[in-house]
Amino acid sequence: MTETTDNLVLEHLRAIRTDMASMNNNLRDVRARLSSIESYIATMHGDQTRTVLTIEELAARVERLEKRAGLIET
Repeated sequence: MTETTDNLVLEHLRAIRTDMASMNNNLRDVRARLSSIESYIATMHGDQTRTVLTIEELAARVERLEKRAGLIET
């Protein structure tokens, strides 16, 4: 009886160990995907910042041109 109980406990422990290994692999994949998403978002934020700066520079240039052409008062 004791031997059967020991084998049953060992069988469950092996199953738990297998499940834990699978969960660790899945967690590793999720972490890699999250890192990729974070990198993508950081890149998008940088692109947006550059776009805003470019638009502001263009607006300033248009304003200077309008002043030179006398289209707006200074």
